[in-house]
Amino acid sequence: MSQQRGGHARSHVADGRHWAHTPSPASEGTPSLLFQARTHWLFGEWQRLCQLEAERVAQDAERAAVALLISSAQQQAGDQGKARQWARQAMQWGMAPNMVARLLAAGVHNTLGRMAILREDNGGMSRHFTASLQLAALKDTDSGTLVRARASHEASALGRQLPGLKPPVLPQAPSPSSEDDGFYRAFEDRFRGSREEIKRRVAVYLPFVTAVAERHPGVPALDLGCGRGEWLEVMRDAGILAEGVDEDAGMLSGGQALGLKVSQGDALAHLRDQPDASLISISLIHVVEHIPFDMLRTTVAEAKRVLVPDGVLIMETPNPENFSVGSCSFYTDPTHRNPLPPPLLAFLPEYYGFERVKVLRLQENPALHDKPRYELHDFLTGISPDYAVVAQPRQRESNSAAGQEEQEAWSRNYGISLAQLRRADQRHSDDQGQRQ
Repeated sequence: MSQQRGGHARSHVADGRHWAHTPSPASEGTPSLLFQARTHWLFGEWQRLCQLEAERVAQDAERAAVALLISSAQQQAGDQGKARQWARQAMQWGMAPNMVARLLAAGVHNTLGRMAILREDNGGMSRHFTASLQLAALKDTDSGTLVRARASHEASALGRQLPGLKPPVLPQAPSPSSEDDGFYRAFEDRFRGSREEIKRRVAVYLPFVTAVAERHPGVPALDLGCGRGEWLEVMRDAGILAEGVDEDAGMLSGGQALGLKVSQGDALAHLRDQPDASLISISLIHVVEHIPFDMLRTTVAEAKRVLVPDGVLIMETPNPENFSVGSCSFYTDPTHRNPLPPPLLAFLPEYYGFERVKVLRLQENPALHDKPRYELHDFLTGISPDYAVVAQPRQRESNSAAGQEEQEAWSRNYGISLAQLRRADQRHSDDQGQRQ
């Protein structure tokens, strides 16, 4: 009987969808245990969740989801030992490790929200409580109402009066000026990586561009937000005409010293000035996370106009599928606005009429590809930390060596996704079950 219940739990909660949405009451007038537990979690009633009896939870049909919510509550109550114990129990009962990681990460944002209350930081309160609820994948709830309710409950627990919450004000990227003190260039040198390392990374895009350059001799590529010019240098060394534009004079100095064709100015304005079908490639490498979404939409639409029919649009950005990136390292850069999930960024060129769109997940630890089994740490940090969307208005093939490399690049699978980790974990579980 217990084995059968465990199988039921995996079929319903392994991907986290069942607990993330409001479960139906067990019977008329009697809410299910998961319904009660989820309500306690939504409103931050941690002690009530912690008081649920282990025996009662073990006998419940949705025990894996309930155990996960209790683990999160124990985390908020400060008992990390019990939090780990309930997290392990949830996974033993069939909860996917990635959902455990998401809910524990949600708990971290809840703690940061409480700290913001103590600082009387309204923007921080709203930002972190919103992130907490979003990580929990609560798609069937009024998040604004819940954020206010959660903040109010936590403020009461801390003995504080909570002023009216206002939406967080997103910091605007600084506008470089003649008085630029070089901060962002120094920041890039520290956190982005060495020039040689970045050149190695961006070389992945060469097969997508080289064949297009071969079909359109003399037509250049354009790198928007070119920064230090690593991608421009890679293209120049491959014999591809290219130019770059960036607002930051300090960043451009590196490219200028290498004789690269770069200019200072607004990227979107520069793109709008280009004639129709005048570029073989337009790239935005770690740019899209810095600009408002409406500006990004306009940029993609303009790229469609400016590219030759088989030209290539390249947009690289941090990958929020990696929990460490989405919840922490993304915010190391003070000019980042918000993470962009791969399906959203891929949808943009699809919407504006690009015929071929591909997601490349990038920069993961190569050793992870050969691991027979993934651990919880891999679910938190192992997913490719960057990704790119590569899009082409019209597909065109050529029989040259560059054309063959182009087709191979379009057909390859890149990086490690959350789905890949989950499939590997499921295969391992199935193999273990067969051996038993």
